[in-house]
Amino acid sequence: MIQSYINTLTTLTSNESSVQFQEDCIRSQGCNNWLCHNRGSANYDIVKCGLYEIDFNATVSSATAGVVAFALFYNGEQIPGTLMAETLAAAGDYANIGINKKIKVCCNGNANISVRSVPFVPDATDTTAPAIATQTPIIANANFSISRKA
Repeated sequence: MIQSYINTLTTLTSNESSVQFQEDCIRSQGCNNWLCHNRGSANYDIVKCGLYEIDFNATVSSATAGVVAFALFYNGEQIPGTLMAETLAAAGDYANIGINKKIKVCCNGNANISVRSVPFVPDATDTTAPAIATQTPIIANANFSISRKA
């Protein structure tokens, strides 16, 4: 298992940036067999097949009112069902987001897992309307973990 965190106010560079975790607070010895991650990196490389559980939660804000959104990504592609979006009524408002997702990494393959901000989200009130552009997010604190289940 690995658990990483962000404990300081961190403004991402854009509304489509990867989240770089500053520290690993838990890193079991067993994870060295299946995971490559450098502190301060946004990339978690799973190098062994299996079933994995991913948890992410954060307190987020923005310097402007509007939507902030994040998702989990697998080899650069957004993982379906992992979009986390919150509408902030005013600049500086805070919201909590989180996701728990299980993924399978096939044998003869590997997976690069990351958390990224998402630049556009669908309009929940009008499915025919154009997608809504999101704001550049600020992370007040965040936790991210990956556990090997099988």
